[in-house]
Amino acid sequence: MRRSRRRSSHVHKGRGLGRGLDALFPGARTGPAEFPSEAVQTVTLVDIDTIVPNPRQPRRRFDEDALQGLAQSIGTYGLLAPIVVRRVGHGPQAQHQIVAGERRWRAARMCGLTEIPALVRHAGDAEAVELALLENVQRADLNAVEEASGYQQLIDEQGYTQETLARRLGKSRPAVANALRLLSLPDSVQALIRDGKLSAGHGRALAALPAERASELAQHAIRRRWSVRELERAAALRQTPSKARVVRRRTSAELDEVESRLRFALAAKVLVHDRPDGGGRIEVFYAGRDDLQRIVDRVAPERQ
Repeated sequence: MRRSRRRSSHVHKGRGLGRGLDALFPGARTGPAEFPSEAVQTVTLVDIDTIVPNPRQPRRRFDEDALQGLAQSIGTYGLLAPIVVRRVGHGPQAQHQIVAGERRWRAARMCGLTEIPALVRHAGDAEAVELALLENVQRADLNAVEEASGYQQLIDEQGYTQETLARRLGKSRPAVANALRLLSLPDSVQALIRDGKLSAGHGRALAALPAERASELAQHAIRRRWSVRELERAAALRQTPSKARVVRRRTSAELDEVESRLRFALAAKVLVHDRPDGGGRIEVFYAGRDDLQRIVDRVAPERQ
């Protein structure tokens, strides 16, 4: 039996659509206009058969069990948060392309709704892609690799710098930089992160390694159920040249302990050099710019 909600849903600031859309569409309100101007946002009932997904949206996977659960909830309580669409085409062939809310649209179709509330917005192709990416990222609906791909798409298509993108997302620049590091991983390791077998933290620990070593350590991490810290230590050891131990000078047991603690804390090779007068220096080794950024973020994280 088909069900449909016949009442228009109102959008209240800070409720319903969540922080992501509230930030993107401040001052949204309902109204009778069929196609609102840029200054007026309205929520109206839209025929579900006229709604189509955005082929360029970053989210690629939809968990079937989660969709079934959402469909059951919508069937019981209705669609509480409107989706966001834009009008594409003209005349009888006109459609409403999803800007944000594809998961809710899919679940609404599964439970037989014929109309759903939608915020109709005027947006060009570039803006639609940007809004879709920002909405998905801010709702945390993406896995870590999809999120990183979304960041890169915004950088490539909108010309954003990492700093600009971070400001728009309300994140720190190191957070964006660390997310993008996942895209340097081999496809096999990215697939493990997408499937939830490795976390984003595991991926960042492998990002500075050659592809073959990263894939090898990823499999070790899964089989041995390594934590991120354990994987970081293994990755750091893999990058330490075997000859280094031959030429290294002797140290006291106390300095050995200091070096060991620093290596553990930084997941990097560390040497402590002491002088007779009690002073000295500490050397921290890194494999590349990304590894350097990881160490800096660990020692002196930016304030949020």
